[in-house]
Amino acid sequence: MRKRLALGAFLLSSLAVAAQTPTFRTDTTLVQLPVRAVDGKGTFVRDLTAADFDVSEDGVPQTIAELSLVDLSVTAKAAPSAVPATGVLSTLDLEKVDGRIYVFLLDDAHVDVMYSARARDLIRGFIKDRMMPGDAAAVVIAGGAARQDFTHDKTLLLKAVDRFTGTLESGEPARLQEARARAVVRLITDLVDALGKIRGRHKTVIYIGSRVGCRVAFEVTQDFAPSTRDEPGANDRVANLSSAGAAAVPDANEQILCNNELWDGVRAAVQANVSLYAIDPRGLLNRGWISPTVDGRGGPDAARRRMEVSAPGRPSVLDGFSVLSDHTGGFRVTDTNNYRDPFDRIVRESGTYYLLSYVSTNDKADGKYRRTQITVKQAGVQTFYRAGYLGRR
Repeated sequence: MRKRLALGAFLLSSLAVAAQTPTFRTDTTLVQLPVRAVDGKGTFVRDLTAADFDVSEDGVPQTIAELSLVDLSVTAKAAPSAVPATGVLSTLDLEKVDGRIYVFLLDDAHVDVMYSARARDLIRGFIKDRMMPGDAAAVVIAGGAARQDFTHDKTLLLKAVDRFTGTLESGEPARLQEARARAVVRLITDLVDALGKIRGRHKTVIYIGSRVGCRVAFEVTQDFAPSTRDEPGANDRVANLSSAGAAAVPDANEQILCNNELWDGVRAAVQANVSLYAIDPRGLLNRGWISPTVDGRGGPDAARRRMEVSAPGRPSVLDGFSVLSDHTGGFRVTDTNNYRDPFDRIVRESGTYYLLSYVSTNDKADGKYRRTQITVKQAGVQTFYRAGYLGRR
């Protein structure tokens, strides 16, 4: 168990020595949002200016400080001009790559051994068929079976992926499962913190696992303002996770504390300009519970609402999976055998977008969730963007 809980200390070695430029300043909040604008046919609209966008935060209009078009769809096709002899890219190398920046995070703690081959095949297919020569990627297996630092070399990436085998044990005590899940959330937080050292770039994390994070269904009102982190004895409650039997589910206070960990991961990802896409490798599971998704956007919200109505307070294993993807600008793909369309969409969203920046008029350091809304004045143009962020604390 000690090894699992130590996972959160992981940092990609190629990023460990760089200094990070924070997105959130001490007196103001600079918000950066990758924004995709598409017409009625789904074609990206490339000729927009700052004057074409309206931006608001919690209903308050905001002034755009900068808008730039990022288009890696062409440059990523060219072979990289200079590659280190080791094949491993430094932080400065990554800031100059012509293509996209991916991290493939394979969560062996939350994939059953029977789905290991499919999980490997999904990532192998993405690397082989969708990575361009100018793209850079890294592979992380959560349990430590393998790691490949950032490289352009597909052979090295595939070799690391081949080391993946799921270790999920559904018969483990509930508190032990919860501890393993929290360890993965801490790993994600540390990982996106490291990715924040790559300045001026949007980064994409593709997470492979059947579930992640804590169960937020117990205290849904606490999602945006968790309040028990500093209560007396809180750390003792979290530390004592492995002694209870299978029937002893975490209590409400522990659920709220786990919410903190999830939202810390979201906050870190937003600060680091990272989008996380959560991919469930189990395929089509139960048509009567969750309708299959085609492009990943939307997910199992309707099913989760039905569950909460029929069994109030019952934890949903998909909640953390949803929080980390939806609130970082990505999406989740679950209960579907169609991975082609969502993978194609990830490539599009990671490669062509507007990077929109504004200084928030809300300078309160309250840590609360703030909702953003972005529209385009041109008729028929739809925007896709991260729906909000957590304020500094």
